Amino acid sequence: MKKTKLGLPLEYQKRPEYFDAHNINDDTAEKNSVIENLLRKYKVKSVLDLTCGTGSQVFFLTERGYDVTGADFSPALLDIARNRARREKVDVKFIDGDMRTLKVGQFDVAITLFNAVGHLTKAGFEKAMKNIRSNLKDGGLYIFDIFNLEAMTDPVVADLAMCVQKEVNGTKVYQVQCSTLDRINGILTSYDHYVLQKNAEKPESFNHTFSLQIYTAKELREMLVKNRFEVLAQYGLDGSEFIAEKTMNILTVARRN
Repeated sequence: MKKTKLGLPLEYQKRPEYFDAHNINDDTAEKNSVIENLLRKYKVKSVLDLTCGTGSQVFFLTERGYDVTGADFSPALLDIARNRARREKVDVKFIDGDMRTLKVGQFDVAITLFNAVGHLTKAGFEKAMKNIRSNLKDGGLYIFDIFNLEAMTDPVVADLAMCVQKEVNGTKVYQVQCSTLDRINGILTSYDHYVLQKNAEKPESFNHTFSLQIYTAKELREMLVKNRFEVLAQYGLDGSEFIAEKTMNILTVARRN
């Protein structure tokens, strides 16, 4: 099998101050609501967000009465989350840790959202599944999403291309991105070009490349069963019915056996 270094988006690695500008958009609240609907359906109370970043889902769910703990292996992103919690006087715990190894306690549900597991190799994801299981109560849930390899046709991959401009704390951020797909190995690689300009200063320009491991729904079901989970349902990221050849993201709900 071809070996590919997956890597992480630039905002995660070197430019955490731009993480929210890239990852929070007009659809975020709707997607968070889909997750909350699932938590309500399964009568969840305690939540472990193992890839919380700057805490978007943590704050959303805490405001709605859930007992949420956030974790991530980016100290810089966690600093942003903790500063927000202090600023907004929100009593929530953020923990430094890797979803493959972090032991926190026993929760009703663990979540890893917005393609977070795609940054792991297949072996790394299986390791994460085993560890996530150890952080769940008997019958606890694991909810996650990832791009659907079966639906990633050439036109869909081409449509991932984007050219966006945002402003963050006085800095204009221009980003152009396109992607390619290695279908045999399920590797989606994105190529970014950034231009940053603060006020009237000289623009800073650079390139960045990272890859995601993506899966078919069948692959995910097989991996989960192998690691002692029961797959309860698979949806689109908007909560819609999952259609293997059409749904772009697979939102999976699995229960610890």
